Amino acid sequence: QRATQLDRHHREAKNKTRMARTGLVFVALGLTALVALLSLRAPVRAAPGLRATLATRAVTSPAAACVGRAARAARSVRVAARVGRKDFLLAGAISAGLAATNGARAERDAPFTGTTPVEMLVPGQKSKQRTDLYVLMKAKIGEKVSSPYTSVMQLVLLDAITRDKETKTGGLDGSVQYELDSLGLPGLKSTVSELKSAQQAINAEWPSEDKLTFTDVMIFAGYLKTAQAFSKALSSRSTNGGGATIAAGFGNPFPIPTLGRDDASSSTGLAAPKTLEEMVARMKALGLQTRDIAALALAMPGSEDLEKVEADLSAIDGKIKGAIQAAQQSRRTVTQNSYQVNVGEAYFKLVNTLGPKVKPLAYYYPAPKFDISKVKL
Repeated sequence: QRATQLDRHHREAKNKTRMARTGLVFVALGLTALVALLSLRAPVRAAPGLRATLATRAVTSPAAACVGRAARAARSVRVAARVGRKDFLLAGAISAGLAATNGARAERDAPFTGTTPVEMLVPGQKSKQRTDLYVLMKAKIGEKVSSPYTSVMQLVLLDAITRDKETKTGGLDGSVQYELDSLGLPGLKSTVSELKSAQQAINAEWPSEDKLTFTDVMIFAGYLKTAQAFSKALSSRSTNGGGATIAAGFGNPFPIPTLGRDDASSSTGLAAPKTLEEMVARMKALGLQTRDIAALALAMPGSEDLEKVEADLSAIDGKIKGAIQAAQQSRRTVTQNSYQVNVGEAYFKLVNTLGPKVKPLAYYYPAPKFDISKVKL
């Protein structure tokens, strides 16, 4: 009976030792988690006791904080229970390991202030910046450019079809502004001046290091003013207010052109064609299809009188004549779907295939980093 009692006492002692070790581990884990939690509360508010002390020290030096956390956890463990050296070393090692992990995480997450470089911007940041740029460009072009959309489109088309595919020179680089006299189109100089005024106004406010080029402003203005003209055409379909409903509900897509082109300082590529026949031949050689040519009639010299230009094009090529007849029929409908969609697609093809490559990171700027101090735990 005595032996049985001794055996029972021995088992109870072992269980208590095991429970003490387990409790020690949880104490260390809890203290370390508490220290880590308090160190993340920034800015630190003055408070009595351990919380204010630990939080203040934690924000001064991540490396010092790691050592301090381990030491404080170890002291708390010794006070919590008097156990063997092995148990204390075990708890201390766990505490130090967790403190080191928290310290490494603090080192990694430390740069929450400052800016994110352009190369590391996430898609959401890029999207916001690009949208803001579009809004600014729309406002400044609306203020500065009073020329009709046909004048801007003429500049874009004449600039694009100077592209020399063999030498990979010319195309959309703004060099058309140097050729207006030789083309017999001095009237477009006023449109160039307006676009440059808009360019200066945009660059005065946009914070990117690289400034918007004349070419990109011209291309965006062509898109913007044509899209606005198309919306206005749909709105005019009714005099009792129904036109606005038609424009809002049945407006046709007009893709926004990509930005990021450089400007040329002189004439480049092939000489711009001077006659309508030469222009049609050049557009075909550059890969534009019959439907594209018919749709871009609004961008050809003299397009202020669109029907006359279309009649001249029809006399040059029978296939173009058929495409123009389809375009005219679409323009007589309420929504002008086929015509407006074809113009949008032809313009998008024109500005994205006939010119130098665009710079994908153009006009972005470093964005402020996420501020963790504003997170409430």
